[in-house]
Amino acid sequence: MNTKWYKEKFINRRNWILDHLDELSVSAEETLVLLLIDFMNEYQISVSHQVLAKKLKKSDDEIDDILSRLSAKGFLNLELRDGRIIFEIDGIFEGEQEKPIAMDTSLFDQYETEFGRPLSQMEMQRLAEWTNTYHQKMIIYALREALTYDKKSFDYIERILIEWKKRGLTPEEYEEGKR
Repeated sequence: MNTKWYKEKFINRRNWILDHLDELSVSAEETLVLLLIDFMNEYQISVSHQVLAKKLKKSDDEIDDILSRLSAKGFLNLELRDGRIIFEIDGIFEGEQEKPIAMDTSLFDQYETEFGRPLSQMEMQRLAEWTNTYHQKMIIYALREALTYDKKSFDYIERILIEWKKRGLTPEEYEEGKR
């Protein structure tokens, strides 16, 4: 078995982070977020913007900014598993490098293209949460519907999805024009 050194049971990842702070070029806030994510992952506690914001007494926007900086440094990678966003910090142990976001890129790419900007970490989390409730095609159709009315708002798109779900609209019915 070819296990990476930082995944070995005898490695204390948080101690390693603290021991290598001078080499990592991370702020105190970023360090706290990394340590908290590692702790929560180790004990299988669900990580989210809201949990991080509450524990660190920061706003959602501040947390989003910190997560974006960590992601840009290659230290944080978000993965979509079973409809949940998983926060992985393995990049910090592998050195600075660009890490791709391992999600259903077509959905995220489509939203980024239509919005004309990269999605924030919070928007990506919200989009991933929608995949638990709505069919992916319906999420794309709701984006198209919102753009028809020149509305580039996650709240507007979510209202469309909620309305369609109430009516029981399926992707097939939408495609047949039964909106």
